[in-house]
Amino acid sequence: MLKLKFIVLLISILGLLVFAFYANEARKEVYYLCGNVSKGTAYSSVIRQLNTVNLSEYKVENLQQGKRVIHSSALHFHLLSCNIEFNPQEKVVSVSYG
Repeated sequence: MLKLKFIVLLISILGLLVFAFYANEARKEVYYLCGNVSKGTAYSSVIRQLNTVNLSEYKVENLQQGKRVIHSSALHFHLLSCNIEFNPQEKVVSVSYG
């Protein structure tokens, strides 16, 4: 019985380590892609970069004053995100990470 508990504990710890690794990689993916965007960047360039993501996702919202792209990861329950806002000419006007 003690051997079974040890195996379950070992598998749990290994699973937690794997999750932590992927969660950190997803955080870095959102952080670095957000850092690649600056004011004046074209919408098409941003979307082209975001189409390369593996551990995160993005959604586009149409607003009256342009568009907003929200880039986040389910591994962080979408708590960490990068918000990118565009003007009607599809140029970045603001970028925020948090």
